Amino acid sequence: MAYLTMEAEIDHGRITVAEPEKLPLKGRALLTVLETPERRPDLEKVKALLGTLKTDIDAVEWQRDVRSEWVEPG
Repeated sequence: MAYLTMEAEIDHGRITVAEPEKLPLKGRALLTVLETPERRPDLEKVKALLGTLKTDIDAVEWQRDVRSEWVEPG
């Protein structure tokens, strides 16, 4: 038996799936309800954190070094 995961919305106890054509005509289902956040994230806090990750590694040099291992001597 194959499992199918799809997006759905609940409105006043009724479940509406995003892609009903993917559902079988008959079957059984288990429903996992994911809580929607009560409040939105504080955008000012998020903005304050953007760009704060610092690293001593040069990403381009690191990629070249790692990928050089893939090249077979020719």
